[in-house]
Amino acid sequence: MLKRLLSILLAALMLLGCACAETVEWPTLADHASPDGTKIQHLTDEPVTLTIWCGITSHDVTNVVGDIQNLDILKTLEEKTGIHLEMIVPPIGEDANNFSLMLTSGKYADIIIGFDNNYSKGGDAAIDEGIIIDLKDLVEQYAPNYEKARHASLYREINTVTDSGRMPYFCQMPYMDKEGETQCGLIIRKDILDKLGMEMPVTFDDWHEYLTRAKNELGMTRGFGLAYTGISKYNALNAAFDFGMADVAQGGNFFVKDGKVQYGPLTEGYREYVALMAQWYAEGLIDPDFTSTVTFDDGIAMMSSNLCAATSEHGGVLDYINSLGVAVDPDFKFVPVPYPVLKEGQQLHYGQIKGGASIAKAAAISTACKHPELALQLLDQLYTDEGFMLCNYGTEGKSYELVDGVPVFTDLIMNNDLGTSTHMMSAYAAFISWPFETNLGREFDESVFANGRVWDTNNDYSYSFPAGVTLNEGEKEVYGDYYGDIETYVNEMTVKFIMGLEPLENLDSFVETLHSLSVDEVINAYQSAYDRYMAR
Repeated sequence: MLKRLLSILLAALMLLGCACAETVEWPTLADHASPDGTKIQHLTDEPVTLTIWCGITSHDVTNVVGDIQNLDILKTLEEKTGIHLEMIVPPIGEDANNFSLMLTSGKYADIIIGFDNNYSKGGDAAIDEGIIIDLKDLVEQYAPNYEKARHASLYREINTVTDSGRMPYFCQMPYMDKEGETQCGLIIRKDILDKLGMEMPVTFDDWHEYLTRAKNELGMTRGFGLAYTGISKYNALNAAFDFGMADVAQGGNFFVKDGKVQYGPLTEGYREYVALMAQWYAEGLIDPDFTSTVTFDDGIAMMSSNLCAATSEHGGVLDYINSLGVAVDPDFKFVPVPYPVLKEGQQLHYGQIKGGASIAKAAAISTACKHPELALQLLDQLYTDEGFMLCNYGTEGKSYELVDGVPVFTDLIMNNDLGTSTHMMSAYAAFISWPFETNLGREFDESVFANGRVWDTNNDYSYSFPAGVTLNEGEKEVYGDYYGDIETYVNEMTVKFIMGLEPLENLDSFVETLHSLSVDEVINAYQSAYDRYMAR
């Protein structure tokens, strides 16, 4: 009965609403910043060095700090805890290879950040093989701050252990378990709408009229900028057809509906979607060069060409696109717009896979560590109030100031020629890959929130596959054996259906081929993993 109740609860929460539904008394930012908050503790008077392996390919801040050992957070932690921290950093772009070499050598770093990203067998297997330690029986004694944070919500409790109840990692948890902000979605040329005297399109019929008039009356010959796989970025056009699938901007191979794992190309909605896209392509409403728009620069060129009437994109590049566009047309302006629906009032359930609310498997402690208790205690300091401020905001008076008790970034972070605010935070606070309670969106301005509110208008994202689901070794083998061929075939055939190179009458044989490629075995693997997750 308990597991049944838990399953019902989790189905309601899922990835993007998750524990926000619980009544939890979360500390405020002012609580974390208060002088009365929990402090980073001095841990040893003995000379102790802990090595930390951490890839920095996605956040290379050497242009800011020079040697990684110069990071402020390392200096602060060493000064306060008494532990010398030695970073082991792979060459840029060599994370996976360097990680494999480390495992082969048997000379493991004491703390390995990003272990789960590089070890395909999973945490349980790594414990069984004697590579990392199980933290389950140690955290209560040596990591009380982490243990408190871990038990702050049911969602956290479930997602910080494996299906077998083990604890391979210190996890990164979003502050208040809050959802990530929707940063990506559908965009439309507002100036073109105004020139045509049209309102924002709502239904696909509205969109058909807009794209047709934009092409015929204003020469917008690149119409809708579809992604090169035929699935629009962030599932912007297919969400209304009640399915989701991976696109060029994000993962999400599977989605969940009524507790059942589903694969988009097997659904009736996929058939309806490719039929509509084929019609639009034949009418010249889809960018005729969509299969050649592959790189970021290709997309920027397409959007700023003054020939594209709409597409889907990351909100962070809107200002850049518009700044390029006004050089061609002074009225040029892309703005966010809600996803289209089949009929007004339709509720959508899939879109951008937001980064919030998921629990990241951040750091493992290896069996080579000679001071595992100190390693636990060190990582535990990141979950104190002082650690929260250090990891999220850096150093008071340098990277942030307190305004009415709330942290506000200085110009060192927000207006620095050396990099974006996110880049500068990695230099002066913690890398986003580290284990701590992260305050998502701490650097966002109001425009990001405003864009998100538009894209969230008619979407609850409830079909999203929970990020905490973990494939076991056998399931990973099934996925590895079959899914690459399945994905290649789907991408190839989706484009052919849309471009009229493959008749829609062949959709039945397309589905039959997917079954012959063992798609059902892959779905079953994900269903088993999902069921275990729901039973935790």
